Amino acid sequence: MTRSLSWILVGATMVSACAGPIETRVETHQAIAAPEQKQFTMSANEPIENRDLALARNMVAESLSQRGYQSAENASILVHVALSNRPADISVNAGAKDAEQTISAAKSRKRFQSCKDREHRMTISLFDQARGSKLYSGNAAEYHCNGTIAQSLPFLVDSALSGLDTEASDTPSSTIKTREGIE
Repeated sequence: MTRSLSWILVGATMVSACAGPIETRVETHQAIAAPEQKQFTMSANEPIENRDLALARNMVAESLSQRGYQSAENASILVHVALSNRPADISVNAGAKDAEQTISAAKSRKRFQSCKDREHRMTISLFDQARGSKLYSGNAAEYHCNGTIAQSLPFLVDSALSGLDTEASDTPSSTIKTREGIE
């Protein structure tokens, strides 16, 4: 009896721990075809110094370089990076009362979950300044109980840019990627 009780306690502890599959919710939209000259510049720095945002901007610039884009001071492509880390039990809505849309629904705690979830969200937008239009937008979001936003960044950057340089479309594409790690 004592032995089975020990196994039950070990099992309950493992279930309540925050390791397991992590779902990255991704939405990408290639609005127009990329220009032949793939030169980009990052948007002006935010007025408040944020270490995670600075790291995210550097990782986005590096990822764009790996995809054949070149950083240049007076480039035609302007890149904007936004990053948020918020309590996941709060819903985020936008728009007027009669046309309100849920950007991110509130998340309920899982059974046996020992801590409150946070949502890590990254949005990357590329604007073609020469044509005066949005070239691409991508956002990726994950829920985490113990993971930090710095730990999430490589996955958020990769996911948010996953639809870059695909065929232009009128509608965004949504996917969910799953991986193991610190939830």
